Amino acid sequence: MYRVINEYLSKVNLDISNDIYEKIDIFLKSEENIEKYCINVSFKNYIVDIKLADFSVEEAAREFLRISDHMSYDYSSMHVRYNEGTRVRYRFVTCRENKSAFYMDIIFS
Repeated sequence: MYRVINEYLSKVNLDISNDIYEKIDIFLKSEENIEKYCINVSFKNYIVDIKLADFSVEEAAREFLRISDHMSYDYSSMHVRYNEGTRVRYRFVTCRENKSAFYMDIIFS
């Protein structure tokens, strides 16, 4: 799946915008199970580090589905999950029909 995501990323035009950043920020502020979070931007990627109030792999999966549902464009999206000990990492990318896209690396702990 790692290669599939990389291939997908090579076919889209990654965007960074204040609108996307604010949409992520507003959504994360509204989630009750998120204790704290940090959003960084690096090389056209959003890196979102999230500390859950009650961490578990299952809770991270539920929270990721809420985030991806809220952030996904209608045309296309894809994600892959990696379990890393006491953390869960998701690579998430979504694009519009014109191939403008954004990419998020979301880390739950």
